[in-house]
Amino acid sequence: MQAIEPPAHAGDAGDARIAVVTGASSGIGEATVLRLAREGWTVIAAARRTDRLEDIARSAAASGARGRVVVATLDVRDITSVDALATAVRSEHGACHLLVCNAGVGGGSLNGRGDLDAALDVLDVNLAGTLRCCAAFVDLLAASAPSQVINVASVAGKLGLGPSAYVASKFGMVGLSEALGAAWRARGITVTQLNPGFVHTEGFPQTWATGTPAARLVVGPEVIAAAVSRAARRRTEEVTSPHWYRGLVVLRHVATPLWRVLARAADGPRRRSEELRTRRSQAGS
Repeated sequence: MQAIEPPAHAGDAGDARIAVVTGASSGIGEATVLRLAREGWTVIAAARRTDRLEDIARSAAASGARGRVVVATLDVRDITSVDALATAVRSEHGACHLLVCNAGVGGGSLNGRGDLDAALDVLDVNLAGTLRCCAAFVDLLAASAPSQVINVASVAGKLGLGPSAYVASKFGMVGLSEALGAAWRARGITVTQLNPGFVHTEGFPQTWATGTPAARLVVGPEVIAAAVSRAARRRTEEVTSPHWYRGLVVLRHVATPLWRVLARAADGPRRRSEELRTRRSQAGS
């Protein structure tokens, strides 16, 4: 792992708090790394694109962040890579107080047999990748207690809207978080499910909402990074961000028939909008 040090005048508050963030090279992961570094954490920023991670680490140092960013290569699909990261964090830092499982991909619609491999890839990254990280870090988290895991799931994991495999992976992350929270509480580990709504990122550009009233529902990754920070301070077990999506989650569970009517009504315009934008893109290329 490679550390890029903060400026000489920065404080050393990050030495006491060690965070690992997966999927850290862009989007929510990048924003979370920068947020935690500003707050004084030592942040191990882990992803496959180490060149991007190095840019993020330099940006954090140049901004005067009180903490520091350590770059680490990670592929959550590979248990050897995940185990190696956990071993390195234990060896070089001696603790892990916060694990943010953020690595994820979109897509995964299942319309026929030809879609199966892509759908399984989504499950492998989003759900199995989270499971690998939790398994590899649990002993270090317990030794560092009180500690916390924040699994970045999705409102899709509560509402059932979106590509099939993506939704299944996020439902799985929600269930995994609840089960691990109960199982690990006695070990001093809080497990948090963080369920973002529509977030504009490199991997999830949310082009379907552009120019429509739904664009007001889309937020930037910094909003979710702030939610990670609050959840870490308060040790909250479930967070919906932005908070106004919580009403939809409640409706889904207490008035299911009504929710399904509304969901069908909402999904039609979204699909038509995306199809229109795809046709325009193809016509312009």
